[in-house]
This record gives sequence, structure tokens and C-alpha cells, in this order.
Amino acid sequence: MDAQMMKLGLDFHGVMTDNNKLFYRLAQTIINGCGEVHIITGARKETFDRQYKELNSKLDIPYTHFFSISDYHIEKGTDVDMSDPNFPKMDSELWDKTKADYCREHDIDMMIDDSPHYGEHFTTPFMLYRNDNNADMFKYDVIKNIRKRTT
Repeated sequence: MDAQMMKLGLDFHGVMTDNNKLFYRLAQTIINGCGEVHIITGARKETFDRQYKELNSKLDIPYTHFFSISDYHIEKGTDVDMSDPNFPKMDSELWDKTKADYCREHDIDMMIDDSPHYGEHFTTPFMLYRNDNNADMFKYDVIKNIRKRTT
């Protein structure tokens, strides 16, 4: 990794939406250092644009690249259920590995996400962001059970 060129992947829902001040500072620091910030999300671009504008009405989180799992698979011709155009549905295994594939293909140095099930597909360093929706995963009993399975 070039010391002056970091590529960070950020999830939108549950990460950037959870603490926009923190991720504003982090993204600004990376971009000011000639790095890249990739927003990597399941949301379609038009949905993201609307929600991003609402979230950033006071603080505009900078980014250099955008990737949508939904748009990628729609454009690729993957079988996608569009009965709710805001929330396309598809094979969950294929969906879950798409972020990891994107990170590998674009040499992302680290991905920050709040969904632990994505992590199993990553070879890129994957940081699980704790928020109110996944906080139970960080309780002692859950961690203890995970350790039993892996040691």
C-alpha cells in the first residue's frame, strides 16, 4: 500500500448514517491525503442520492467513488426481483459476496461495514462497525461462543 494513497470502503446504511460526523472527518482526512473513499452499499444510486442529501444537509461527507450492489447486478443481468424498486432482492449469497469482490477488484485497503455476514467473504481487511442494530453481537456471551467455534 502506498503510504499516501489509502483506499477506504464505507457502507452507507448503519455506518455513515449512524455517525456522519465521524465519517465526515475520516473521509476528509483520507481524501486530503490523496486517498480514495468508496461508498459501497446495497442501495440503488437514486435512492442513495436522496438519502445522502437528507443525511448531509448540514455536513457533506466527501467520497470519490460510489458502488451499488443493486445497480451492479441489474446492469450485469443477474436475476433481481424488482417488485420493490427501492429494495431489489436477489440471491443472498451472491449479494453478500459482491462487496468483498468489489474491494478485491479495486484494491480497497479496508472496508467498514455494520453487517457481520459480509465479513466471511472478505480477504480485504474488514472492520465491523458497532451500532444499535448489531450491538448484541458484541456482548460477552456471543463473543465467547464465537471463540469456541474458532479455537
